[in-house]
Amino acid sequence: PIPPNIVSKPKFAVIGGSGVTVAGVDRFSFQTPFGPVLNISFLDSEQKVVFVNRHQCTHMDENWGPTYAPPHQVNFHAIIYALKALNARAICAIGSTGTLQPLKVPVGSIVMPDDFVFALPEPVTYWGKCKMGLFDPAEGEHGRIHFAPATGDDKDWVDFRMWVQSQLAPVLSQHKDKIVMAKGQTSEVWPCVDSTSVSNDVRCAYLQTPGPRFETRSEIKSYRQMGDIVGMTCASEWTLASELKLPYVLICAIDNSANGLSTHAGGPVQEYLDHKGAISTVTSALVHALTHALSSKE
Repeated sequence: PIPPNIVSKPKFAVIGGSGVTVAGVDRFSFQTPFGPVLNISFLDSEQKVVFVNRHQCTHMDENWGPTYAPPHQVNFHAIIYALKALNARAICAIGSTGTLQPLKVPVGSIVMPDDFVFALPEPVTYWGKCKMGLFDPAEGEHGRIHFAPATGDDKDWVDFRMWVQSQLAPVLSQHKDKIVMAKGQTSEVWPCVDSTSVSNDVRCAYLQTPGPRFETRSEIKSYRQMGDIVGMTCASEWTLASELKLPYVLICAIDNSANGLSTHAGGPVQEYLDHKGAISTVTSALVHALTHALSSKE
């Protein structure tokens, strides 16, 4: 368990996935009403940046050790609840995604979505499980139920998003030879698309599918009308974090073309392999930059 003096300390959180292997030395666990969160670590010596890998922190094997949870079995409620209880003020998440728009968001690019959509909308909420407020949580309430995520009038989210962009921008110049630029990206706005601000015009939308299988060609054809990149986890995290009023900023590494969209001469698998090393290097650099910036942020 995490010692109480560490629990109460204000901090920021980083959530990683399949493409993020970094972690601190010491491992902790935290019990929530929704189940345990395992493999919690800190990325800095001051224990101000807490890290969890969404696939390696909510399920246990027969020996009671952490084991891999596929996207549809990740316990998102436990993860986000734990980060809030650990006094995290905001969350930065990193996700591996496929592109639905290869000409706009090519494989090898890094983007910061400004909105999300569920391919199969379903209730993702703490409502009915925790005491919640309507539009704003009052004393003793964990979050709110009537809200729209990812809007420009959410000042805390917009401000944190712009701050994260400013802290990650130097990674582009440091690894320019390993990063493919998406349409609308410049050195001034990267990894955002077109602008660091948020308006009614969606610049880059993350679409979440249920998983764990990949999508059919016909599904992808339909999804292209809805989003720019596709993943299986981050919209659930984003929704629950927003419900608990935790600003959630998502950074996505595009490591494949969605089914039926690759034009790579060697096919989609070779396209993935060609970019795998560079994406791994850039992802590690992003985590390093986040750790340095968040550990210094007041």
